Formats: sequence, structure tokens, C-alpha cells
Amino acid sequence: MSFQPSTDQPESSSSLQARLAPPVRSLSAGPWSAQLVGDELAHLSYAGRPVLRAIKAVVRDQDWRTPPPSVSNVEVTQGHDGLHASWNVKYSGFGVDYDGALTARFTPVAVEIAFEGTAAHAFRSNRIGLVVLHLPADAGRDVTVEHPDGGITAAQFPLEVSPHQPFMDIAALEWADAGTAFRLEFTGDIFETEDQRNWTDASFKTYSTPLERPFPVDVAAGDTVRQAVFLEAATLEPQEAVEAAAAMPAGGESGAPQRLRASVGGAAGHVPGLAVGAGQHPEALAEIPGLDALLVELVEVQGGSSRSAWAAQLQAAGTAAAVHGAGLDIRVTTPDPLGAVADVAPYLPLAKRLAVFHPDSNVTEPDTWLEFKAAVRAAGFAGELLAGARSHFTELNRNSGRTPSDSDALTFSITPQMHSTEMAHVVDNGPMQRVVAENALRLGGGRPVHVGPVTLLPRFNAVATSGEGAEPSADELQALPFTAAWLLASVGALTIDGVSTVTYFEASGPRGISDSEGRMNPAGELLKELAALRGNAVLSVDADAAGPGRNSPVTLYPVDSSAGLMVFAANLSGASAEVELRLPEGAGAGSGQSIAFGSDSGSRVDFGADDAEHTSHGRLTLGPWSAGIVRFPASR
Repeated sequence: MSFQPSTDQPESSSSLQARLAPPVRSLSAGPWSAQLVGDELAHLSYAGRPVLRAIKAVVRDQDWRTPPPSVSNVEVTQGHDGLHASWNVKYSGFGVDYDGALTARFTPVAVEIAFEGTAAHAFRSNRIGLVVLHLPADAGRDVTVEHPDGGITAAQFPLEVSPHQPFMDIAALEWADAGTAFRLEFTGDIFETEDQRNWTDASFKTYSTPLERPFPVDVAAGDTVRQAVFLEAATLEPQEAVEAAAAMPAGGESGAPQRLRASVGGAAGHVPGLAVGAGQHPEALAEIPGLDALLVELVEVQGGSSRSAWAAQLQAAGTAAAVHGAGLDIRVTTPDPLGAVADVAPYLPLAKRLAVFHPDSNVTEPDTWLEFKAAVRAAGFAGELLAGARSHFTELNRNSGRTPSDSDALTFSITPQMHSTEMAHVVDNGPMQRVVAENALRLGGGRPVHVGPVTLLPRFNAVATSGEGAEPSADELQALPFTAAWLLASVGALTIDGVSTVTYFEASGPRGISDSEGRMNPAGELLKELAALRGNAVLSVDADAAGPGRNSPVTLYPVDSSAGLMVFAANLSGASAEVELRLPEGAGAGSGQSIAFGSDSGSRVDFGADDAEHTSHGRLTLGPWSAGIVRFPASR
């Protein structure tokens, strides 16, 4: 685990551009290929088939925060014995100053990555060393775990999101794929594997040091860590190698347009209710017809914040909610649930939903649940009582046996940057949101799920060991079209039966969907359009192998409304995308009118009919990091 707050310094346009489009160094030797992206060796493949998502070195402070890494001295040499790459990484921030040196050696049969890190001065740390990110597609794959004592355990990457480590005490892992046997050896420490889908990361992670050991630990100036991983593959038969390479999509330049094909089908779901976090200034948000609720977070911690400000928060949110015709979703975090009932009672008539969490565990504790439930019902609350986690799905998953079984619904929150701020990981987060939502529905035994708040960065540090809580962080991407594209991917992933509502971001400010004057940013423009469509049918999208899907940066979200077909579209990529789109009969491609969310910030969405003979066919063009909508008016 880790925690990724933003830095306090605003990002410049150049640093934002570097974040959206980081330099990529392609590496290949024999059957192996990979990409050096920032500080990680990413997309490691063998004979054209993906093997590992990434390998990188990490440094975590005592609160699981990751000091921002800076890379220097990248050198790549090719010799008769293979390819050798080396790079240095400086980890600075949160009181940490740490120097790392990494090397990668590729030969025809193996890849070896080594790390040596040294502390420039003393600090406290929860983890230092190499991590290996396995593909989410490995779920269900058989694996053999070799232990340091030579013992062997037959295991499997879990299909359902595993609350705890599926593999422990690891010296090596062995598995097979498409006729190729792989062996991954670890040296320098004992390793174990966790299911990072708990945090909506698109990976399983093998890391050191085992969490059963005490942490944090004191790191002295000059202390050195040395670790290595060695990945070996059996040689494919020649014909198998040809078939494996042929099965991979052809690569291209990063700026080359993506050309996709898709057709819109029948009803596949319904637009969920959409809510917004109240934040500090809910009154600044312009009216959003159809908005389900404003979510108010009331936090009291032992020895910290009191309940004295709750009335003002609730009053402001209640007044703002009335403007939208929305209700309140009240989330109470307190060590004294029964004592808090009197503070929220005057506002319960405005509330659609109510949840309570303990500040130490961040989950709904069962020992006070029945009394709390009785007290709020006696106070006149007639809405849904939620149980679950105010933090990540992780805490809901790990406490599923303790979560009150008689709650009306479950809840948990989502952030794509718990572990990593790199764009590739943020983009890959989308499909994992559906995975955790499906698992939450399984845990709930048929109860509805209310997801949120969903925010780009964590709202608080749920894993801090120092007791020093961090203020909510704002991501400089919040007001850009990127966030609208990410929002549409999230809504698409969470459009499944059983997910009743999803709460996003805040009403206004640096973490909001509008500025302090009420001007909506691209994410706000998109959310306003979608909120008005709650309950409308979402149509299926059928695509060819290269079309929009789990591995495509393009999201298509067609909604059948009384005004006609509305195709929401987004491109989470730094390259433009062209979609050959086939509409349902009668939609009339020639009548399509496109609007980009955040066009003044560079977002671009265009649509045109192919020709008069194929009126249901059209071409949708999406600029990099863009989102928008194409409207096809209903026939009169």
C-alpha cells in the first residue's frame, strides 16, 4: 500500500504536459520488450505477449507517502550479449532524501532488474525496495509459490478481489502462459503479493518487506538496500513464437491517430443517480437539474476536530441542495455515534442517506450499529442507512464479516491515485472500478451500493501511522478536459445493476466541478448533462478487437433519451482517435451535433455522417484527452 498526496506547489503547464505525455524509451532484446516510462520499467513482454505490468523501486515514508521520484542518467547500451539499461532515481519529499540506482539486463532467455538505494539522511520508513506489478488479466491463473526454505505451494491469482495477501513468504513464482513457462526470482528480502484491485489499481503487486513485520522502521543516513528480480522464460517453439507475435496488435507512434470501429446496440443498463460532494462552498455550484444529492462529510476525531462546525456545514449543504432539487447524503465520522445523533437530527428530514464510520477504522463498527440505527429512526430519519467504508473498497473487503448485515445499502470510496500518479495507471483504473463494484455487490448479498466520494486524489490518508492527518489535496488536472474524460470512463464502469448512485468530487474550488464563481469546468459540464438523464437506458457498444473496450482509451456511453440518442464520448489518450460509428436504425447520422466539454481548453469532439447511402454510419473524431457529446434528435 501507499498514499499519494499532491505536492503543495502548483504544477506549471510544462510539468502538466510532461505528466500527460511522459517520455517513453522503448527497450527490446531478442523476444523481450519493455518501456522505460519515468522511474518504472513498464509493459514487459515476451514474444509479443504481456508478462508483467511494471517493475519499479519505491520508497515509502512512515505514513505510506511516496516522495516524488526524479530520474536522471539514463543509459542504454546494446551488445552481443543483449541489452543493458541503467538509470538513477532521486526520491525527495516528506522529509525523505533517498538515492536509488537501477539496472536492467536483457538476454534472450531472461531479464534481471537490480536496485541499490542509499539514505542521504535519517527518516522513518514503511517500505523500501522493488515492487513487481502483475497484470489484472492474471486473475484465475495458476501459480507456484517457492518459499525461502525450499517449500512449494500451489496457488492461484484470485478471481474475486482478495482482502488479504494471496501469496506469502515468496522466494520465487512460477507460472505458464500460451505454452511459455516463466520463473520470477526475488533476492534481497522476503516478498509477498497483495491484490491492488482493492484500491482500483489495475494490478497485483509483489513487494517487500512482509507486512507482518513491525513498521515503521528507523532508517539511518547511509543505510543501503540491495534487491534484484530475475525473470526467466522457457524458449518458445518457432511456430508458437510466430503465433504469439501475430496475436499482438500492431504498435504505432504515440501521436498516431487510433482508428476504431463500434456499433450501438440495445439497452444494457441505466444511468445511475449522480451526486456531488458538498465541500466547503456548496452554494457556489450552479443549478444541476436531476442531481441526486450533495454529500456532506462530518468528521470528528478523538483529541481533534469537534462537532461544533457540523450545523453550519449541514445548513449550507441543505440550502444548496434545495437549489438543485436534491437531497443530502450525510456521512458521519465519529467515535461517539450515539452522541452525534442530536447534532444531525434537525437535518435528517433533508437526508436521503446516512452513514456512520469510526475515525480509527474508517468503517461502520458493529458494536454501536443497532443503537445508532434505533436512535436515528426514532429521530425521524426515513432514508437509507448505509454501512461500509469511508475510505477504499479495501477496508470494506477486509471487514465484510463485521459490516452490519441489516444496513439498507453499502458504500465505499474510490481514488485512482492511492499508489501512483502516473497517467498510465490513472487511465487503467477505469475497468477496475467495475471490478470492485461487482465485488461490493457480492459482499452486500443483493443490497444496493452507493459509490463515493470518487476523487482524483485521496481525501485523507487512511493508512497514516504518525497520526498526522493530511489536508485534502487538489490535482492540477481537476479543471482540465482530462478529468471529464476520466469521469465518463468512471461512470461507464459503474453503470451496472445494483449501483444506485455515484458521488464525484466537490461542488466548487480546486477539488470541485466549478470555480468559486460557479463556472463549471469540463467535468462539471459532463456531470450536469448526465445527471439529468438518471434512469434512462444506456445502450450497449459492440466493437471489433481494436475497438473501444477494456483495453481502449476510448469510452462510448450512448444514452436513449426522450430528446433522442445522446452518445457521450471520451478519449483518455495523448493521441487523437477516430471511431467509425454505426448507429441504431433511425438515429440519422446526418443530424448529429457534437459538443466538446472544455473546448476552450483544447478538448475536441467532431462527428460527421459517412455518406447519404448509409445514414446510420458516421465518423467520430476525438482529440487527445477530450470528452464530449453527440446528439441525434428524435424523429418527429
